[in-house]
Amino acid sequence: MLGRSDALRRLIDVGVSFISIILSSPLFLLIAVMTKLGTRGSVLFRQERVGLGEKRFTIYKFRSMPESRTAFLQEGRPPKKEASRVGRFLRGPGLDELPQLVNVLRGDMSLVGPRPLIPEELYCQDELRYLVRNRCRVRPGMTGLWQITNREKGAVPPYLREMLACDAFYIENRSIWLDMRILFVTGLYVAGCLMKNLTAARNGKGQVTLVPSKEVAVIADPQPYQGASSSKAV
Repeated sequence: MLGRSDALRRLIDVGVSFISIILSSPLFLLIAVMTKLGTRGSVLFRQERVGLGEKRFTIYKFRSMPESRTAFLQEGRPPKKEASRVGRFLRGPGLDELPQLVNVLRGDMSLVGPRPLIPEELYCQDELRYLVRNRCRVRPGMTGLWQITNREKGAVPPYLREMLACDAFYIENRSIWLDMRILFVTGLYVAGCLMKNLTAARNGKGQVTLVPSKEVAVIADPQPYQGASSSKAV
């Protein structure tokens, strides 16, 4: 049974995602046409991810690289040199992830939460297994605490432990207020990155990726996770 905060969070997810899909439909169409004209292949990239309760679901993104190269894609965010020209522009501000609003509306994801796992990550090394499975206590999110404070690091192995600790901190301290702050910072990031990229494109300088800092986020640094003993139900 959903708690009051979980029910309110789900209500916000449904309302915001539904309205955003309607208002963004012209942008969806524009990006779809740009993607189709820029490269051959399907407009959407689909990949299996792990969500709440380790349930598998299909995540949707606008394809940001040539379809012939998707076999090399593991994380959904390929190196810049592998991305198409349109894809490089979309990935900077995260516009390639707009189709995930459909995942939010369907209940696969939330607006805010940990990064959605790929199935292989469930079978990581023993000392991290609890932290990985702990993330499945909540729905994964389109944005989250790790994404806005450490976007430049991503989820590659050198930063995996740090990312999992950050996710555990969010899960133990999550609230509607914290989610609203994360969404606000994400909005600032997207707007800032779009402006930077548009200005750079006008000046012929290519893509600029803006990385939000912890100072901009005004959110406390996650503390080291203490382990299963401090876990509580969400």
